[in-house]
Amino acid sequence: MLLKNLFMKIKFNNLLKGSTILSVPGILSIFISLLSIPIHLNYAGPENYGNYIIFHFILLIAVNFNFGIGKSTAISINNFPKKKKEVGFKSIIYTINIALVIGVLFLLLYFLRTTFLYDYTEVYKFTSYFFLGSIITIFFVSFEGILQGNQKFKSISILNLFFFSFSISFPSILLFFNQNFSLENLISISILIKFLSVLIMFLIIKNGNLLKSSSSKILWNNLRKNGKWITLNNTLIQFYELFDKFLIKIFIGPVAVSFYSIPQQLTGKLSIISKSFSAYLLPNLSKKKIDNDSFNFSLEIFIKVIPIFIFLLFPLYPKILSLWLGNSYIENIYYLTKIFSLIAIFACASHLLITKFEASKTLNRNLKIEFLLIPFFLIALYWLTKNNYSLLMISLLVLFKEFILFNFRLNLLKSELTYVKDYFLYSIYFLVILFFSFWRNDLYILSLVFLILSSLKK
Repeated sequence: MLLKNLFMKIKFNNLLKGSTILSVPGILSIFISLLSIPIHLNYAGPENYGNYIIFHFILLIAVNFNFGIGKSTAISINNFPKKKKEVGFKSIIYTINIALVIGVLFLLLYFLRTTFLYDYTEVYKFTSYFFLGSIITIFFVSFEGILQGNQKFKSISILNLFFFSFSISFPSILLFFNQNFSLENLISISILIKFLSVLIMFLIIKNGNLLKSSSSKILWNNLRKNGKWITLNNTLIQFYELFDKFLIKIFIGPVAVSFYSIPQQLTGKLSIISKSFSAYLLPNLSKKKIDNDSFNFSLEIFIKVIPIFIFLLFPLYPKILSLWLGNSYIENIYYLTKIFSLIAIFACASHLLITKFEASKTLNRNLKIEFLLIPFFLIALYWLTKNNYSLLMISLLVLFKEFILFNFRLNLLKSELTYVKDYFLYSIYFLVILFFSFWRNDLYILSLVFLILSSLKK
């Protein structure tokens, strides 16, 4: 028993150490965003910022063009650790093939840009950035899978910081020194930073001797079984995350997108921690001897610990936001931030559950409820935006969607979870605390105290 407890302690320490290494650069990105967002808003205006963010949200779609190669690489390496170099090599070969197809489509659009009923040269400029960014992104995802499979967590964490955070925030910070930068200038600088990140990633892989020429079909067999589900799941996630912003931009305007996305970006930074845990768990859960202890321990942290700290921050949000955004602050941002905080809690816990599906190659189970839910969500979202309902109503719809998905995923994995009934009750109680925070401050405080005492007791 003593040896078992010692082993568990070492295992959990490794989980926390690995996840912390992956999280630290991401936490730094929060401070970079805190600096860049108000600079962009105050120097270029909310409309420019809304269009800039929309471009980057669209570019995230390019992750799907990787067709699951990145995650399948990490899984395959840990399924067959003796063949990890061969798997890494085939990962790059498959990625090059996809990049060539995208390149051909890009050239085709270039030659046809003035042959339609109107000249779309202006639009094509931004389309070219999208194609170039897409090719860079699919290589990043594949390279990340190679490093993740080889558990090079330090390299992943630093390069994630540059690729996803620094590439978006740094151009905004440059507006402080040169207010004449156009939207196109900002996007081109962002793409350049992403390219340099991928180049460094390749050099790490090459110099680390992580590749070996091979005709192995290990990765191909994994992709045939799991790749389509990874791609489909990523597509649905991207669709859920983007469609609300597109409809808000169309029916309410880019300024509304700006105010809607600010609290979403701020609270969404919590996913840095959950994705760090997921990045550590995926290769470990993919090993032939699967151990669920670290998985259960991670889920406990995101359901029983982190929400307490988030709810404790609620009363401080107005001062933090007004100090941060200055003249761009409006009270609606405060209300949205509270709602998106709970959305982030459910989304982060879902990241861990989805990682379990990915590692066990059963992601198709997770997609059932998503296909069932998506028509109702899209119809409701379209109706709310078209009829000019408030951003608060739209955010509550997103919260309801995340709540349903989280609880459905819990139910699918109930045989592998330790405290599944507790998690169901916690998710409902979180909604109660959020409601009280809007309606009765005294009941909000009382419910939060009860949550803290309950967590300490368990």
